[in-house]
Amino acid sequence: MTDQTIRASDKERESVVDVLRDAYTDGRLTLEEFEERTSTAYASKTWADLRDLTADLPVQPVLGADLLQRQQRPVPAAQMVPSVPRPRQGGHDRPLGRLLPVIFVWIMIAAAAGSPDTAAALSVVFICLLACRVGYGGR
Repeated sequence: MTDQTIRASDKERESVVDVLRDAYTDGRLTLEEFEERTSTAYASKTWADLRDLTADLPVQPVLGADLLQRQQRPVPAAQMVPSVPRPRQGGHDRPLGRLLPVIFVWIMIAAAAGSPDTAAALSVVFICLLACRVGYGGR
């Protein structure tokens, strides 16, 4: 099968337009050439049409890159293993989950009671625990 018989996809047309855009920004094409070739690229039907647009440029587009992905055999549904969420075990997988709201309430009480030192210390503890929780993936 030759390039002349292979129909171009939208992805391949965009690849050619990207090459043309790079050539224009490098000064290899004038604005008129870029506009003409771009409109022709979007109207192209085959790989040969697309290759003609970039034949005089040093970089060529990759055509058919998505064909390899399509040729891989799909996994039959019987062999697919569904994703099963891990059940929680009484809150053991989130040790800091219940401590964060308690410390937050203590911070609010200390701040309202006029004890900025206590509120600041609890804020540091709260931020450290929050960072640990985020570091463990939200557990």
